[in-house]
Parts: sequence; C-alpha cells; structure tokens
Amino acid sequence: MAKLEAKKVPYIPVYTSEQEALINGEFLRFKDEVYLEHAGATLYSEKQLANVFSDLTLNTYGNPHARNTSSKLCEDQIDQMRFRILEHFNTNSDEYSLIFTSGATASLKLVAEHFTFDDDGIFAYLSDNHTSVLGMREFAPNSTALTPNEAMEAFSINNKYNEEGNASSLFVYPGQCNFSGKKYPLSWIREVQRGALAWMKPTKWYCMLDAAALVSTNVLDLSKYKPDFVCVSFYKIFGYPSGLGALLVKNSSAHVLKKKYFGGGTVLMALSLEQKHVLRNQLHERFEDGTVPFLSIMALKHGFDTLQRLSVTMRVISHHTFALARYVYDSLKQMRHNNGEPVAVLYHDSDFHSIDSQGGIVNFNLLRDTGQYVGYAEVLHIANLFKIHLRTGCFCNPGACQRHLKLTTEDVKYHFQSGHVCGDQNDLVDGYPTGSVRISFGYMSSKRDANAFLEMITECFVTAPSNPQVSTQRLSRVSDSCRKWHGVLDRIYLYPVKSCGAFQVKDSWQIVNTGLKYDREWMIVNAVGVCITQKQDARLCMINPIINLEMDTLELHYDGFEKITLPLNVTRHNRVSSLKCQSKVCGDRVLGWDCGKKVANWLSEVLGYEGLRLLKQCSDNNEIGRSADDGQTSLSLANQGQFLLINRASVDWLADCIRTDYLNTDNLLMRFRPNLVVLLPEPLVERNCKKIKVGKLNLNFGGHCTRCQMVCIDQASGEKSPEPLKTLSKMFGGKIMFGIYLSSLESSRVTMTINDRVEILANEEYN
Repeated sequence: MAKLEAKKVPYIPVYTSEQEALINGEFLRFKDEVYLEHAGATLYSEKQLANVFSDLTLNTYGNPHARNTSSKLCEDQIDQMRFRILEHFNTNSDEYSLIFTSGATASLKLVAEHFTFDDDGIFAYLSDNHTSVLGMREFAPNSTALTPNEAMEAFSINNKYNEEGNASSLFVYPGQCNFSGKKYPLSWIREVQRGALAWMKPTKWYCMLDAAALVSTNVLDLSKYKPDFVCVSFYKIFGYPSGLGALLVKNSSAHVLKKKYFGGGTVLMALSLEQKHVLRNQLHERFEDGTVPFLSIMALKHGFDTLQRLSVTMRVISHHTFALARYVYDSLKQMRHNNGEPVAVLYHDSDFHSIDSQGGIVNFNLLRDTGQYVGYAEVLHIANLFKIHLRTGCFCNPGACQRHLKLTTEDVKYHFQSGHVCGDQNDLVDGYPTGSVRISFGYMSSKRDANAFLEMITECFVTAPSNPQVSTQRLSRVSDSCRKWHGVLDRIYLYPVKSCGAFQVKDSWQIVNTGLKYDREWMIVNAVGVCITQKQDARLCMINPIINLEMDTLELHYDGFEKITLPLNVTRHNRVSSLKCQSKVCGDRVLGWDCGKKVANWLSEVLGYEGLRLLKQCSDNNEIGRSADDGQTSLSLANQGQFLLINRASVDWLADCIRTDYLNTDNLLMRFRPNLVVLLPEPLVERNCKKIKVGKLNLNFGGHCTRCQMVCIDQASGEKSPEPLKTLSKMFGGKIMFGIYLSSLESSRVTMTINDRVEILANEEYN
C-alpha cells in the first residue's frame, strides 16, 4: 500500500500505551481488517462475548413474569440493570423511568403513538433528524420542520411565550447528527421547555432527545440536561446485544403519554368478559408489553464491565474518537491531486476545532482531478477490496444529506424519478452525488485504522505525477463508429456452481430457456441457508467443475482433495428423499434440492467450516422461478442476465491501460467471468449494441454489467488486487461497467458453437 505523501498532519494520542494494549488484546479478529462504521454499530470484544455466554451457561434466567427462583433472579438482575443504566447517564429512578424497547426507533415510535397532542398540538423536529424521527409526524395533527439555522435563531432569541393552551407539543432533535457528527446544543432542551417554540403555538412544549448517536461515544449527563424523553440503542455503545434499546422518560412528564393497548405483564387486573383492566403502577411496567428480552438485558452488564475493565470512560472515549476523526478530516482537507485540485469535499458544519460541537464522524465525497465526483459506490467497492468497513448513502438522514449536498427538494424528487432509492448504489445522477461516504470511530479504533483508510484514498483516488489519468478519447469515438460489426465466438464458459470456477466448452453447447444449460444451476449455502459467493470467500473460485454429458455427471475439483461426483439431474426418485430448501439470490426467493450429505461434507472439508450445503435449483414449472427485469426472460441463479458477453478486444485494450506484471490478458479476462467471449475488430463497440446474433440465435441487449470488487479476485488463486477496478473507475468516470448482459426470448432449443459468426447492430433494425 502506498504511504501518505501529504504534509504530515499532527495527531496527539488520547490513550496510553497500556490502554491500547488492553483494547487490542480483546479485538484480535480485526487484525487484518479496518472497521470504520461505528456510528452504525460498534464492535463487541471477544472477552465481552465470552463473558456473556459464560454467564448464560452458569446461571438460569427464567421469565421475569413468573415467581420461581430463576424468575426472581432474572427480575432482580433486570432491576439492577435499570439502576446501572440510569447511573451511566448520571440520573436515578426518582428523576427518570427506564422502559426497555427494541431500539431507538421503537422508543421514538412509542412516544409518537402515545403522546397527547390533542387537536392543537404541534410536532416539531429538526430537519437533520434520522428518518425514524420523521416518521413520528404521522401521529401528529400538525407538524413542522426547522432547519439548523432556523433552530439556532429560534433558541438565540430571549423572548419566551408564557401562554399555554390545553394542548401539548413536542420538539425532537438529535444530540449528535448521525450524518456529519455535528453536536447540537443540549441547552436547547431547557429552551424548549421554557417556551422558546411557543411562537408556533402557545401550548405546553416538551422535548425529546434522540441520543442514539451521541451516547455511543459521548457523555450524556441527565442531572444537567433534562429532556422529557431520551432514546438510546445499546449496540451502538457496546456492540452487543442488538435489538435492545431504552426510552428514558422524565417522571414529571410521564402524564403526557396516554396508553390504550395493554399487553401481558402490564396490568394489575384484566377481565376477559368485561372491558375492564387496571394498569400497573410503575411507568416501565405499564409500557413494557409482554416479556422483555431478558437474556439480552443480562448481556448489558458485560458491556458496562468491558468499558470498566479496559479503563475507558465515556469522556476518554469522546476525546479519543474526536482526535481520530479530526486527524482524518485534516488529512483529507489538505490532499491534492497532481494538478493541485482537491481530492475530497467534506460535509461538516465545523472545522473540528471543538469537541463540544463535533463528534467522531467524517463525511465526504471524493473528486477526480477534473473536479468530477467519484460515486460513493465506487469508493465502497474499493474499500471492500482493502477490507475497510465503511458506509455510503444518506444514512437514513435525508434532511442532513439534502442540506450538505446542496440539493433542492426538486433535485431529490428528480433523483427518485431517475431510479435512485434509499439504500441503493445509484450514486451519481447527471454527474452529481445522491449520497456520500461516512467513516466513524469507536473506542477500539486506532490511528492504524485511520492511516489504512487514508492510504487507500492516496493509492486509489489521488492522481500522482507517475500515474496520469488515461485518455478516454476512444470512448467518445465508439458512439461515432459504424452501426454494424462482425466477429466470431471465441470461447464459451459456464459456471455450474454459482460463484465457483468456470467450465470451458470445447465445441458446442445447448441453450435452454434460462441461458446456457447447467449454467449456475447449483449454489452453496451456509448453515442458515444464505448463498455464499466470492465476496464472502474468494476460495470458491478454486472449486473447479467438470461436466461430463456422456456420464451425466458434475465433478467438483479442489487442489489437495479428492474430487467429488454428483448427478447432473435430480431424478423423481431422488427428489422424494431429498430435502427441498429455500434461499435468496439478489433478493429473489429460490427453491433448490439439497444434493446430500456427501457433497456437503466435501464442501465443509474443502472450505473449512461446517454446515455448508449444495443446492440445485428446482426446475419444475410449478416451482418458484426467477426472471429478469423485463419480466419475460427466465433466469438461473445468475445475478442478472442469461448471458454475459465480453469482447476480447476490449480486454486487450484494458490490459494495455493497466500495464501491470500480475495481470495478463487471460487472467484479466477470467476476472470478468464471461459466458461468451467474442472477437470483434475494435474494443468497446459492444457497449452501444442493441441486438446481437450469435450463429442462429438472436439475442437482446439486457444492460451493461456494473462491476464490483469481485473483478479484483484472481480466479486462479483467489488473491485480491486493486486492479482492474481502479482503472475501470478512471476510464469510465466512476460508472464501473464492463461487458454486457444478453437474453434470448426464443423458445426453441438451439446450440452455440465455437467460431459461430457474431453480428452486432447498434440500432433497432434487425434482419
């Protein structure tokens, strides 16, 4: 990896060497990886998790609603945990009640559902809130959003409105923005309660603090700042358990929550034959419907104990994560391309001058030396290749995303109409970003993590004197070239087992309604039925298949192991004794026949972990099938199209652009995992095709193949490298496309033969 060449940015460590050693000793599994997604979920330590399961192994915790010995033990532990959580936030049960929920979102929803707005109440919220806060407005008769500037202005005015009506209003804002890490003033809490927002409506005003992002790495002192409601998620603090959060309710404000539904454990008495019930006295008893996740609550003790054992307080963690984020922020800010243009645009409301206004989050987009944006999906692919865990998109904060990216509401609507939705990889629309890249730090993060990230940026996205950007004049010439091209079919490959090695056809091969016969008809699933690909285990590429049509068998080979042979087709007799299993491929539900214990044991032995199974896609007409986006074309277990075509001339051209010793043309070709390799007189002409004829088979263009980090895996060895993804990104302006998908709508079975004539048309006319 290239070393940082920018002017040295100062970094003052917060941890002592002893603290670093203690922490590193409990996170050994991340020795070769870099985790920078702590704002989404932080990490649990190995010892923390071992202590959790040791606790569960040595003790018996029963349902706390019972009155037996194990139940009483569990109930007492839960009460102790309530006290410990309140103590963590420097408060007590006299001031606040703690209601366990499934997370911060559930806490927000609980308040929204039960808050007594009446007809005149207002739900007001900061525009930079999480999506889960935006959803609260659906329960309010009136709602309004305040931008950060509007809120700052409202809370800076000393005018207070004392008039209060009978209705109640609620203002919700985040202690820390999960998009940018900006910390909003906790002094707003008191201002809201004193009536600073009563100019909207002269009602009684309450304040809810979304503290999920803030408390993950910062102190929240509820003896000093006293919001009426606070929501938290514990996996953001401890890493484990997930699915557990809390709503803290100020006891003096509890009356504003009116509950209708009552569940098990929340009543003193309920009649079945008469509409009569009496709720329990304590607030948490009334709002914790059913049995709380008591085993997860038991695990919280070991989260608190871990921080204590590692000698890290929340105040120290806050300074540590801020120092790392400031180091990265300053480094990105000063990075320049060879021509002096900036490498990154940063999305923050401060320059990291104060820990009081900024947390341990860095948000940015990258720029090319031309000033064009690098799509965040490209950054994600490269980061995955370097084993760097980060996050891209808008992070469920549409308001902050829109504000920092300077998008109008019409821009956002246009992006949606153009096909972009939350959570997808449509990173650029008309050259402008739809989201950004976020890295965030936790208490176990280190300067090594920060440097690994910065070195990736330097190596892959900074144009240096020795690495000028490749000219793309050829791309512009392709669209001006002739509309008809002729060539030959050079090679045919199929991949019987999804994400495993290729089988090369020697002469001809039958085409069926899903594409090449036996192409991607099998897949390997793990113990819970999830399909495994090279993204999870690159060694899959070294499982080499051989199809023997005469013997009607599929052989699987792996160096150092005996081959295993299985039938190509599952007979009716075998289907009766085989287990039918369900899995998913690219979001589609698929059914497959379990190929048995023998091959399952072979796969587990080869790959080194238990529970693997080999499934063959069900082919019966009455089974669940897969279809392409056109709704007409049947698919096997392939990701998108029936056929993937690669032009050998395009591969030669790309290899010449890359010019590395470890990538010859054949190695590069196989990284793209083509079905059809054609010889055309010019590179890239296939990008403009509409229809293709191979031999007697007419094929329709099904779209360009968008590439990810899979192409960086050497299909012979399983080793990874930055190329060709790095060069593809530069050549095609961030849209990493290489190869085209094809489909056939012909119902008759035909064959493809090596040296078949290939004809490509760039318009809709076809004779």
